[in-house]
Order: sequence, then structure tokens, then C-alpha cells
Amino acid sequence: MPAKQINGKDLAKKILLDLRQKIVKLNRAPGLAVILIGNDPASELYVRNKKKACEKVGLVFHQYLCAGDFFPQVTEAEILKMIDWLNHDPETDGIIVQLPIPERFDTKKIIERIDPKKDVDGFHPVNREKFMAGQPGVTSPLVLAIKAAIAATGENLAGRQAVIVANNELYSQTRKKDLADLGLKVEIITPDKNLAAKIKTADVLVSIVGKPHFIGKDLIKDGAIVIDVGTSLLPDNTWAGDVEPAAAEIAGWITPVPGGVGPLTVAFLLQNVYQAAVLIQDSRP
Repeated sequence: MPAKQINGKDLAKKILLDLRQKIVKLNRAPGLAVILIGNDPASELYVRNKKKACEKVGLVFHQYLCAGDFFPQVTEAEILKMIDWLNHDPETDGIIVQLPIPERFDTKKIIERIDPKKDVDGFHPVNREKFMAGQPGVTSPLVLAIKAAIAATGENLAGRQAVIVANNELYSQTRKKDLADLGLKVEIITPDKNLAAKIKTADVLVSIVGKPHFIGKDLIKDGAIVIDVGTSLLPDNTWAGDVEPAAAEIAGWITPVPGGVGPLTVAFLLQNVYQAAVLIQDSRP
């Protein structure tokens, strides 16, 4: 039997519809500021998708381009100054810097400059630490998307094995905790760590690498839940996931690329912006 698809588009539509109904009740429409640094075509497409989603739910979208012909002249100091201004802007409830950032900039320094209350991507150390400690804070939209995609299968996961394949083990710790909270035994591996043997044990496989089709169907455990996060834009302007499409012949459930985790992540990002706006508006006299 071919794998059942986890339709992220349909799940995201429900979240966005609920958000639109909530946003119209606010005193002011929430504002999202997106900073795009560099000229990466995939990043530009991601930003456009976020803009479209904002328009659907009534969020105010502001785009700050450190790109095009201006990119060679932009300095890190100017980007940090822009973030400082957005941190104090009363009309801006959420701030994100589209990743990846070009190598000549200090990604950690730029991310940490964002006010944790406006860090709607959940990347700031303050928010990561709160999440790991089980305290209220901003949860990464990707963490929420992966959890929602797995929950959509309705499978009983208690005691089963999950494997996260990711380039960055530090940023994957939040994903590990969330999966562990579902009752899964979780292991994080990087693409160079005994990949084949580890993946073959996974009842739940989450891949966040960004290398087209590098996980073949022969590595997938029969009936596994496959959450393919690491999308790549190919030269012909089509999207490819980390997992080859033929894996659907082996898996029990799989997220399609495109249309799987991506739309869900955007929906939860906008949900974080709404929640940030509520906290800001409720705290004002």
C-alpha cells in the first residue's frame, strides 16, 4: 500500500481561517516584519509565501530588503540598527530574519538582537531555553508544524523510535523535546553519522537537511511516518525534499514536497504573530 499523504495545505487552511476570525476582533491588525538579506531565490520565494498568507488572514506585512543591488553595500551594523528600530516600533508585533543569512554576517548575533517577545520564529536563546524548561514563551513554528503533521496520522507513538536528521544538532534540541513529549524515543543524527543504519530504525523520521532526495526509499522502515522538512529549490524552479518520492512505496505516512510541512510552518508563524500582538495589546493601558 502506498503511504498516506499528510496534507499540510489543508491543515494550514484551518489554522489560517481560525486566525482570520480572531484577528478581525483585535483593536489593531498585527504587524509582521520580515528582513531578507542576500539574493537567494529560495528565500525570496519563502518570503513571498509568507506575504500571501499574511494577506489572507489580515496581518500587516512589512518587508525589509537587504538584497538586490543594495546587498553588496549593506553592513551588519545597519541590519542590527534596523532590528533595534523594529524592536521599538509599536506597529510591529513580530520580527523574523529569513534564513539562511549569507556567511559574511554573524547569524547568531543578528538573531539574538531581536526582542524575544517579537521573535516569532522562536530562535532566540531566551525562547529556546523557555521551551526546553516547559515555560511559557514563543515556540518555533517548525516545531509546531512537525507536531501537527505527526498528530494528523492519529498513530499511537508511545515507546516508538524517532530519528531526526539535521545539520545543526543545537537547533534540533527543541524538536527532540517536542517529539519526546509525544512518548517517542528520540535520536538526533547529522548526515555523516552512520546514516543508513540509524534511519532504518525510525518509526518516525524527520529530515531537516536541505539536500534533494538524499534519503532513498531503501533506508525507510516499512510503515514509518516520514516528515520531510528540508526542501530545496531546483534549477527548473520545482521543489524537492530530502526524501526521494519513491519512499512513499515503503512509508505508512509521508509529507509531500511541496504542500506538506511548509504551509503548516507558515500558518504557525502567523499564529505566533497574532499571539504576540494579543500580549502587546493586553499590556497597554
